[in-house]
Amino acid sequence: MEKNKKNDYKKGLVIKQIMGINVLSASAGDVLTSIEQNITHSNKFYVVTPNPELVLSAAKDPILKKALNSADFPVPDGVGLKLAIPNLNIIKGRELFLELIKLAQKNNWKVFLLGGLDNESEIVAKKFGFEFAGGAKITSNLSKDLVNRINKFKPDLLFVAFGNPKQEIFIYENINKLNVKGMMAVGGTFRYIAGLSKLPPKWMEKIGLEWLWRLITEPFRFKRIWNAVVVFPLQLFWYKLTNS
Repeated sequence: MEKNKKNDYKKGLVIKQIMGINVLSASAGDVLTSIEQNITHSNKFYVVTPNPELVLSAAKDPILKKALNSADFPVPDGVGLKLAIPNLNIIKGRELFLELIKLAQKNNWKVFLLGGLDNESEIVAKKFGFEFAGGAKITSNLSKDLVNRINKFKPDLLFVAFGNPKQEIFIYENINKLNVKGMMAVGGTFRYIAGLSKLPPKWMEKIGLEWLWRLITEPFRFKRIWNAVVVFPLQLFWYKLTNS
């Protein structure tokens, strides 16, 4: 019964698959509306943002695959996914985060930011007036004090920035242990919002060259970019060839 109730708040959302990984085929507006309805009706849910790199990782990691495919909202983030589904609507995780923040401010939702490198979560929390617990040292083994702090606060939205695949697995393993309504994996979003990483020019985003901007500004991401831009298309081709 509860499952059917939750499905009532997912109208307009279609699940498709890329190499066995779920992705939503929906507009950003439909996703936001559904999330708002789930929070309003206290239906627990979580959001992940599959991109080419995550899809590749999930092919080798059964726990990550289960974490991604158990998500209520597997929002596609990464233009490379359009190689698999050309008409897929890509919704950038950082943009979805900002839209959810607007909804939170409009509806007086309680928000908690968890993780992030250095003091980025603190910067973002102070910017919006949210609770936070920052630091890259936070792992899946949450301290009792931190669990108590989150559960006492009872956030409507808990954003987790541990980097993938840690954050997705963390959410999958802990969502039912925490007194929250919704959780979302946000990766490097805090860094962008805090101004610690530079956003690409709009023209580069529009033509799908955000990966090149990241390579120029953050060359330490070379391996991840290589996987997304070179390895993923090759693996996708092989997957389609062997699973046709």
